[in-house]
Amino acid sequence: MRILQVSNRVPWPLNEGGNIGIYNYTRAYSILENDVTIYCLDGQKHNTPIQEAQLELEKYARVYIHPIDTDVKLGEAVKHLIGNTSYNVSRFYNTVFEQELQELLQNETFDIVQLEGTFVGPYIDVIKKYHKGLLSLRMHNVEFEIWERLAANASNPIKKIYLKILSKQLKAYETGILQKADVIVPVTNDDGLKFKKLVPNVAVFTIPAGIDLSEWKYSPSNNFRNWYHIGSMEWHANAEAVNWFVDEIHNGILAIDSSYRLHLAGKGINSSKFSALESILVNDNVPRAYDFVQENDVCVVPLKSGSGIRLKILEAMAAGKLVISTTIGAQGIDYIAGHHLLIADTPVEFSALYEKLMKGSIDYKIIVQNARKLVEDYYSTEALAQKQLEYYQKLISKA
Repeated sequence: MRILQVSNRVPWPLNEGGNIGIYNYTRAYSILENDVTIYCLDGQKHNTPIQEAQLELEKYARVYIHPIDTDVKLGEAVKHLIGNTSYNVSRFYNTVFEQELQELLQNETFDIVQLEGTFVGPYIDVIKKYHKGLLSLRMHNVEFEIWERLAANASNPIKKIYLKILSKQLKAYETGILQKADVIVPVTNDDGLKFKKLVPNVAVFTIPAGIDLSEWKYSPSNNFRNWYHIGSMEWHANAEAVNWFVDEIHNGILAIDSSYRLHLAGKGINSSKFSALESILVNDNVPRAYDFVQENDVCVVPLKSGSGIRLKILEAMAAGKLVISTTIGAQGIDYIAGHHLLIADTPVEFSALYEKLMKGSIDYKIIVQNARKLVEDYYSTEALAQKQLEYYQKLISKA
């Protein structure tokens, strides 16, 4: 089949979940002998290594990358607030990119156009006008839910009100674009139910985020003292999570064991802030996420808001690292607590788990073995991509 992916980001380098989630499927579609084209916006603030990205992605697809300024501008934010429209989304609209898409669709025919999430929604009308095949909306998160949770967790009353408004605007926007696609492809069943609640008659087919097991080789640790968090700090939910962990949990664990260390990595991280704190090591640039993960022992995912599925958890499981997550962080993964990973939702619970690890009352080596098998059985990218494409083919045959 001929597949066109439209993305609000360049899925390279593979150092954060959003990039990995798109790249893995682009690669899998190509390996499964489909003709793939990917059109990407590139936020200038991300400093994407364009030449390197182009070379990598062209192994699997024709690639078009268009630069865009997505920085928040106060005047535009106020205008959208007054007009009650989503500034979160409109920042990703670019007339040149839209024109390029139109010309592509006028000149070429695709079996499937797959929009990679909410933020390429501004292009859905031009795609529907010029594309006569299947239109799929792959939803990596329930975006409005993330902002609802951020609002609920905000302590500043003015910020809380503003975040509530943003979440309502996003909810209205997402409801609108759900109705325009032929099929919605969420990454979790929970997300699918939320989309069905918004638009009851929409077709939903869940395909989880997948892991490339040839990249994420099993390398279990013989220790539990080097904890790590990897993820873009430009994503509000990650920033909230890391700040909460450092402020409320880190010192409590350090008081239990002076050998414990926390390693932080991700785009947009404030190195000077965290490096000054005891037993925290910051990695500004991680060219290959697997190398960073392999050097550590425990993946901590202290999310208090968020949606979708956390690829960083699946990657850690594949690599043989113990995962300790909040309930929200682990949502979307078909896990059994204490069997595949450990759950902690409060500072006291995180400290209690660490004490149990020290005493040997938790057999983390068995947990990581169980976790690896879970990923092998249910989260291999190629198997998931094959299942997705077979479903697309059925829809096309019925049309």
